[in-house]
Amino acid sequence: MERIPLIVRRLVAAEQHCNFVHYYLSFCDLSASPQVMETSKFSDAVTADSAVEGAQPEYKLVYDVMRSRDGRILFRQLYAERFAHSLALVAPDHVFPAELLQVLQDRLQLYIDAPGVYYTGVTEQNVKIVSWLLDGAAAASPIPAILMLPKSSYPPAAMYHDGAKLGFLYDAHRANPNAKVAQTALRNRAEAFQKENGLFEVLLVHSAADGFLVPEGSRSNYLLQRRDGTWWCSAEEDIVVGITLKATYRVLEACGLGSVHHRKLNLKDVLECKSLYMLGTSPTILPVQSLLLYKSDDTRRCFDEATQALGVDLTTGLCHAIHRTDDGCRAELVIPVDAELAPRLRTQYIKEAESD
Repeated sequence: MERIPLIVRRLVAAEQHCNFVHYYLSFCDLSASPQVMETSKFSDAVTADSAVEGAQPEYKLVYDVMRSRDGRILFRQLYAERFAHSLALVAPDHVFPAELLQVLQDRLQLYIDAPGVYYTGVTEQNVKIVSWLLDGAAAASPIPAILMLPKSSYPPAAMYHDGAKLGFLYDAHRANPNAKVAQTALRNRAEAFQKENGLFEVLLVHSAADGFLVPEGSRSNYLLQRRDGTWWCSAEEDIVVGITLKATYRVLEACGLGSVHHRKLNLKDVLECKSLYMLGTSPTILPVQSLLLYKSDDTRRCFDEATQALGVDLTTGLCHAIHRTDDGCRAELVIPVDAELAPRLRTQYIKEAESD
């Protein structure tokens, strides 16, 4: 346990929903067997370390989350490729063995096949892999990894019909948008905002210096349909290209809806969309029913600054109805959900996942 940094021990203790994890001291050691560690020991270790504060080494946490169902990981190869890509971006001087992709897939399957790893009665749950390395670590330094089952929640069936509630989170962006690298402060801020306002997810809004870009959600990609019927997603350079997004390419084509176009999307593009969908491992393809634009004087100033700079005219028919409170401190954009298209997209997505 002493070899695992405090930040990782705390992460496992807070997120785990399983009986044990698999720990690899060096994930790139292709012959290594996992050390099986009971999750209760992480909670005990965090309690014992509660007095350990002050300066801690700076680690970069690289992770990915995928979904398991009935003993198989959906899109397992694609997730393995993305995790390896994130590692390569964060550790560019490290030489990764060519066999790592297949070994990674085998280790993921080995973990979910391990007797007793799931709690009784669970047949569907997310799987998380997390690695860590020190800033400036030598290329020869081993890269450890932990495989675990985190707490997982999926939208209720009604949300796929009625739509989810999202909101704008201003002055929020990822330091490395192309890699799954943990940003604890941003994650905590997003979760607090969601909980406070009853939201399922937030869209990250960059500052004026970045032209009020809205590249992605805090834990998702998003897809918007414009008034001309075309489908758009953020420029690939601004996002982690999600596995659900890649599957959505095929879903739209199978449904006869054309292809997905990529370009930089800003707050104006979102406000003027015809429909909006959230894409992610847990929600899959989830329609959006409303978007919280602001909820205080401070966030209203952010919204007003963005709309003025981008030339958004909220009085025209280009935007959906905006509902405001009487005091003017809270406003949300109401986005109609296509009751026929939304379930159709989800049904096709499930077909894609099961055929992978």
